[in-house]
Amino acid sequence: MKLRTLLLSALALLACSHAAIAADSAQELSEDRARQILPRADLAGLTGAQRAQFLEIAGDTFDYAGCNDTLARCLAANVKDTHALRMTALIKVMLLEGFSPSVIIEMVERYYASFKEKRQKLGDRDCGMLGDYKAKVTVTEYSDFQCPHCAASTKPLHDFVEAMPGKVRLCSKYFPLPMHPRAQVAAGCAEYARRKDKFWEMSDRLFAHQDELDDGNLKSFAKELGLDGNEMLKEVYAGKFDVLIEREKNEGLGAGVNATPTLFFEGRKYSLPLKLEYLELSARDEEEWQRNKGGWDKE
Repeated sequence: MKLRTLLLSALALLACSHAAIAADSAQELSEDRARQILPRADLAGLTGAQRAQFLEIAGDTFDYAGCNDTLARCLAANVKDTHALRMTALIKVMLLEGFSPSVIIEMVERYYASFKEKRQKLGDRDCGMLGDYKAKVTVTEYSDFQCPHCAASTKPLHDFVEAMPGKVRLCSKYFPLPMHPRAQVAAGCAEYARRKDKFWEMSDRLFAHQDELDDGNLKSFAKELGLDGNEMLKEVYAGKFDVLIEREKNEGLGAGVNATPTLFFEGRKYSLPLKLEYLELSARDEEEWQRNKGGWDKE
């Protein structure tokens, strides 16, 4: 009887807790009320409606990396879980960008689940490399030079490597899509330039002129870089680089790539938005995961 009474009391307490969260998350949440319910959460900059949305998410999302409870409970004053604070920062950014609670919950759960999924074995040698070769975290990108999303990703990826010197390196691989008629030729030109230590310079020009990749412009890009445009196109059309390009594309297909750009952090498929703050957070998480040989820091 005593055990049964304790169990019923615990269930009642849990029900009350969920009821309180549900009541507050159904309306705007003041800063004072937010601090009472989630004392360790930094929700500065959020509106009352966004704070209420955060509470809804925190009550429905599990803190997979940390205290093994809902995020709301892991943000209690007597809990020292640092992962809950990182999850808070991640969700806060998503709210500020306008994502709905249901989408955020799905994105966060998919992101943390990816750490335990089977890692892809990806080569990291014959590719356009940016960053310290000895960096602990290698980010592999599969890209298409006629893909507008790939062009848009160039700046955040470069900013990312620059923001974390010595910690991350970028390995850019070719994944020309069949609907882009000049993507294969552009990849060949990039590979020609890579072998002349001019990969990123050529890459910048190809992305900046995605709709102007005719032979004349390609030769002009080569000339700007001090390369022989005629020789470049002769080797590209002779298929000199096709084997490597096809190998990288097949590697990507084997890893589940079906769109560009697609990123992998140490073989883990990246699922967050391709923006600097998300990339940095994922790199820090990956660094911790690798340091613990496939696990999170113990509190």
